[in-house]
Amino acid sequence: MTHFFQPGKRNTLLLFFRSSFLLVYVLTAHSLRGQSKFTPATSVYTITKRLLSIENGLASHEVFCGVQDAAGFMWFGTRNGLNRYDGKTCLLFTRQRNKLQDNKIVQLAKDDANHLFIEYGSTGFQLITNGKVDVMDITTQEVKTLTATYPNLPFKEQDVYWIANDGTDEVSFLTAFPFRLWKYSAKTGFRLRYEMKDWNKTGLAFDYRTTGPVCSFTPEKALLKLTNQEKQYLITKDAVIGFRQHNVLRSLPVGFTDQNELLITYNTATNVNEFAIDKLTPAGNLVPVADLAKYNLNTVKGRYWYQVCVSTSGAASMFYDATDALYLWHKHAFVKVIDKSELKGFENLFLYRLFLDALGNQWLCTSHGVLQLTLKKNRFTPYFSSSQQSIQPNSQARGIYADRTGKVVANIWMHTFSQQGGKIQAIAHDAINYALVEHHTALYSGGYSLVLYDDVKNRVTNYSGGLGSEIWSMFSMNDSLLLLGRTTGFSLFNTNTHRFDSIPVVAASGTEARFVYRFFYDRTGIIWAIAENGLYKLVANHRLSAKTNHGWSMVKLQSPFLNGLSLLDAYQDSSGVFWLATNGEGLYRWNPKTNAVRQFNITAGFPSDVLYRIEPDSYENLWISSDYGLICFNRNSFLVNTYTTIDGISHNEFNRTSSFRASDGRLFFGGLNGVNAFDPRDFRTDTNTLQVPLRVIAFNQFVGSKNELINKTAELLKTAKITLEPDDKFFTLDFQLLDFATDEGHHYAYKIEGLDKNWNYINENSIRISRLPYGNFTVHIKAQNREGTWSRSQLIIPLSVLKPFYLQWWFVLTAVFLFFLAIYLLIHFRLQQLARDKKKLEETVNERTTQLKQSLSEQSALLLEKDVLMKEIHHRVKNNLQVISGLLELQSKGLTDETAREALREGQNRVRSIALIHQNLYQYENLSIIDLKRFVNDLSKQVQSVFQKQKPVTITILVPDLQLDIDSAVPLGLILNELLSNSFKYAFTRVPAGKIQLAICVISEGKYQLVYSDNGPGLPSDFNLTGATTLGLQLVNDLSRQIGGKVQYSSKEGATFTINFTNRDVRKNED
Repeated sequence: MTHFFQPGKRNTLLLFFRSSFLLVYVLTAHSLRGQSKFTPATSVYTITKRLLSIENGLASHEVFCGVQDAAGFMWFGTRNGLNRYDGKTCLLFTRQRNKLQDNKIVQLAKDDANHLFIEYGSTGFQLITNGKVDVMDITTQEVKTLTATYPNLPFKEQDVYWIANDGTDEVSFLTAFPFRLWKYSAKTGFRLRYEMKDWNKTGLAFDYRTTGPVCSFTPEKALLKLTNQEKQYLITKDAVIGFRQHNVLRSLPVGFTDQNELLITYNTATNVNEFAIDKLTPAGNLVPVADLAKYNLNTVKGRYWYQVCVSTSGAASMFYDATDALYLWHKHAFVKVIDKSELKGFENLFLYRLFLDALGNQWLCTSHGVLQLTLKKNRFTPYFSSSQQSIQPNSQARGIYADRTGKVVANIWMHTFSQQGGKIQAIAHDAINYALVEHHTALYSGGYSLVLYDDVKNRVTNYSGGLGSEIWSMFSMNDSLLLLGRTTGFSLFNTNTHRFDSIPVVAASGTEARFVYRFFYDRTGIIWAIAENGLYKLVANHRLSAKTNHGWSMVKLQSPFLNGLSLLDAYQDSSGVFWLATNGEGLYRWNPKTNAVRQFNITAGFPSDVLYRIEPDSYENLWISSDYGLICFNRNSFLVNTYTTIDGISHNEFNRTSSFRASDGRLFFGGLNGVNAFDPRDFRTDTNTLQVPLRVIAFNQFVGSKNELINKTAELLKTAKITLEPDDKFFTLDFQLLDFATDEGHHYAYKIEGLDKNWNYINENSIRISRLPYGNFTVHIKAQNREGTWSRSQLIIPLSVLKPFYLQWWFVLTAVFLFFLAIYLLIHFRLQQLARDKKKLEETVNERTTQLKQSLSEQSALLLEKDVLMKEIHHRVKNNLQVISGLLELQSKGLTDETAREALREGQNRVRSIALIHQNLYQYENLSIIDLKRFVNDLSKQVQSVFQKQKPVTITILVPDLQLDIDSAVPLGLILNELLSNSFKYAFTRVPAGKIQLAICVISEGKYQLVYSDNGPGLPSDFNLTGATTLGLQLVNDLSRQIGGKVQYSSKEGATFTINFTNRDVRKNED
């Protein structure tokens, strides 16, 4: 907590400072020079600092208080409103926008139920509370007054003059008249912790509402005071210690020791300019601290301090000297944070609050803004950086060498530096030197030329006659030979003869090497070279070359995979696997036996894909330098840790060919600002897990029913799920990794489970999702910090895309139900209708049946009468024909002319055949057809009875059972009558016995064939049947045509007549 000035010997300066520094600040622009500056490289600690002010979105550069909520957001109370800070943007809450009671917020606290308590101050430059307290639900951001939130509040809201957190889940309330300390949590409610009875007196000479800021609250401890003259209370979990300070002008608490002893620094009227340090005993006595070094307070005593601000952790404090600097004290160090020269307007700085966040950052609320501080122990040892030497302004490092004695040598741009203990020396070269190697107890340095460096005498010996381009790497082959890797190709240097020889590359193996960065022995003792364009192997030719005077050559390893890479370094592990550092593609693990390849890049947690050098340690780790940080990569787990300037290295960007592994296991890496050395053993306990929260910042959803984009952040935070209606076209989701580092290096990835198989990598902290199919999904979001480490915390948000109502299961079931119900009702209605129709039909049928029966009875009677009448007609016709036949017979008896008599007889027979048909008709049930078989038999018997006299005649009749209409039967009967009559009259005169065969067969439906034959002599051979003049044959021809037939005659063992005829129906159809 902040402790204010009280007048002493520096009255003029202090009074001016108290009354005018804020006004001066308002009128002055301020900037923190070198926001990323660190403590000197030789320091045990590194400090990273960043100043946040109006330029970063804060409502005012005067920030009175701050707190971190359970989600990880930072909340700051300013003169002009409340800010929520996520590391990138500031969200503003004001009286006008969010119904706060006021805009000047002087104190904040949080409880265990995600509530933010907001205390306001009166207008003006002093921190005077005004008795107004609000409570905000952090999730919904709904604001209510303290009284409205807690109707049964055990004290009045206007009596509250300070609130604070004490490092627990409880909120502390200080109330006046009576002066009391209350504790509150959502679990236990309000409880009275202590009443300061000595303060309960009237007539105070000061406004008690100004005294809240001078009280200190640390974990389970509260130091309460009104003035230095009044009794002070140290209230702990188990005890209350009251004490007084005598003859004290200014008393500033420092913090607590490991034994929970309160440390206080103060000055007295007799010694204004020098502060002393006391320790409070459990008995309430203040005793001087004897061993200041034990608490890192040596530099505190004896100085004048304008302000001391105690952290809410109780283990750190900020010391402010307006004439010097701002210092950070904690139990293990006292470190200068900001020098007076670094911050414009430093002499007007005022400290309000110091608190610690969950990541170990200290946040100092000041009149200039919020100062973010990160203090880390430095495990790296820098060499030859710009802060350690001024000989070489460009402190880029290349070749490095170190031995067990502590000697470190490095090529720093155009100089070679050497350091032993605290002594640094350097010698200049004509050009940049890259390579550095120990060869037979001597050091050689290579650039455009090769030199021998004598670090004892600090001098160099140049060897002229060097072949070709710059020397980037060197390797000691034996006592006399140095292998040199150049910008183009390889060469040998004999340290005995000082002769340079080139080493050829076998033509069949590939092209000349470019930029040779390293040589190394493999497991079998073969020397390999790492060049930008591949791996080369040194082989012996077993005979000397006339040109080179040696028997060595280089063979390029043939691999399509390697040919596509730009190599910067490589390492072969004990299993023969190569680890390849590339320029732009990260790290590759390549097994040359199986040609199996696996890539590790930014998506695997690397801070960059440009990797310079690889050095192994003894713990299965590969230490890899990059253009942003130093990487520790575990070869077994593939886990990554990255170390940057925040961790103590001198620069984030390293260099090619600049690394060295000492014989004692120490590793050295060179970069743009000297060399960084470290012992890998110091990093064995480091975790590679990023324990930083990833939180939703904003959620906006396009609501189709309203046709607008609506902010639904509060709803998402409350329900923890996203629901899209069918007409909701898209949504945007903003999120932020709350590590409060510079946001430039953050990377994010998202995946919609159920749609995406792989992660989608993005650089922005926002996604816009649209055109999702219907269904349930899960949105996964993860974040990566600038060092490449992926956060353990992920956003996992259920996402439901609702189907239109007509595709919802309930609607489908309802529709199916209604469909079947409609069918059922329709069938039921139809059945009822059919039943009614059936009943009506039955009635109609019964009625019609009755009528029909009556009609049938009448028709039957009529038909019967008709049948009787028809039979009577046929009978009368038959009788009439018989009468005609009888008349013809009587007439024939009166004739003497045999021809005439014969003609009458033939006519008589024809009449009889017709009469026979009518006889059959009235004797048959059906009066329109006759039984053909019966008719033919009767007709043949009738004709036979007329003509047969002397010779026997056998008639064979083959006629099936069939009925023939009367229109066909009459012509057929006359035809048969003529044929039979003709046979009896003429056929059997020359044969002893006559034979007649008569057959009728059915050819098809309605078509028949008549075949008539006798055993007579037949017709003359020249007889023309169609031109016959006899009446009988003419009748046969004419009658055959009448029934649809034609007479065919043949003579073969007698006369045969064939007639094909049809019935009446067929003839009608043919017509």
